[in-house]
Amino acid sequence: MSQNTFDLHTARRRERALLRRSRLRNLGPAAPFVLPGLVLACVFVLYPMVFNIRISFSQYQIVQRTMSWTGLDNYIAIFTERGDRLLLAIRNNFLYAAVTTPFILLLGLVFAVLVNNLRRGRVFFRTCFYLPVITSWVIVGNVFLYMFGAGGTGLMNYLLKDVFGVLPAYVPWLQRTWTANLVIWLMGIWKNVGWAMIIYLAGLQGISGDLYEASAIEGASGAQQFRFITVPMLKSTTFYVLVNMIIGSFGVFLQVLMLTSGNPRGTTSVLQYLLYDKSFNLFEFGQGAAIGMVTALLVLATTLVMNRVFKTDGGKAL
Repeated sequence: MSQNTFDLHTARRRERALLRRSRLRNLGPAAPFVLPGLVLACVFVLYPMVFNIRISFSQYQIVQRTMSWTGLDNYIAIFTERGDRLLLAIRNNFLYAAVTTPFILLLGLVFAVLVNNLRRGRVFFRTCFYLPVITSWVIVGNVFLYMFGAGGTGLMNYLLKDVFGVLPAYVPWLQRTWTANLVIWLMGIWKNVGWAMIIYLAGLQGISGDLYEASAIEGASGAQQFRFITVPMLKSTTFYVLVNMIIGSFGVFLQVLMLTSGNPRGTTSVLQYLLYDKSFNLFEFGQGAAIGMVTALLVLATTLVMNRVFKTDGGKAL
C-alpha cells in the first residue's frame, strides 16, 4: 500500500516537472515579443508607481535630489489643509461624473441612432460629431473662455443680455463657483458626446435588422422600436460607456486649468488640478504624490462598486 502511494506521488511530481519544462520551452519563441513590452511596462508604469508611493511617504526635494521619510505627514496635511481643498476637489470630481455622464450617454445614443438612420451624409455627420473629440483641449478651452468671458466681451453675455435681453446684467460665469462648474461640465459634455456616439454606432451595427422588420410588421412605432429593441440590445455598450465616463471623470484636468485654475478659492478644483498645483506650483511633491494615491484608491473603489452594482455573477452587464 505504501509502495503504491510512493509511486503515485513520484509520478505526480514527474508530471508537474515535465509540465513546467514544457511551459518554459513554449515561452522561448514568445519571449522576443513579450519582453520588450514587459520591460517598457516596468520602466514606464511599475517603477513610477512604486516611486510615487515612496514619495507620498517622504519629503522630496527635486532640486537637491533628497528624500527624507515622513510617514503619514503628507496624507495628514492634505486632509487637514485649511479650506478643505482635497474634499472640495473630491466633491467636484463626483459632481462632474454625476452631471456629465447622463447627458453624454443620452446625447450619444440619440445622435448615434439619428446618424445610423440617415441614408445620405452619414460619414459627414459622423465626422462633425467626432471633431470635438480630436480637437485640442487648448483650442476648446480658449473657445469657451471667449464664450463665457466676463462683461460684454463674452459671447454668452452679449447674446443673453444685449441681444435677447434675458439677463438683467452681465454674469461673471467663471468667477462664481456654480456657474464656473457649469461651464466646466458643459465643456466636458461637448467634448465627449462624439466619442459616445461612435461607440453606440458600433453597437448599433451588431443589432440584426430582422428585429426591426419583424416589429414593423407587428405595427411597432419608431419610438417603440427604440425603447424595446435598441435600448435593451445596447446594454453592454451602455455599460462600457458608463464605466469609461465615470472613471474618466477622475482624470479631469485641462478644462479646469484652462478655464478657472480652481478659482474662486479652490471651489472648482479637481483632484488632478490639485495634484498639479501642489507639485509644480508649490513644489510639495510629497503631498502631490499623496493626492495621486488618494485618486488611485478612489478609482479602485469606484470600479469595485460599479462591478458589484452593474454586473451579474456571470460577469455580464445587467
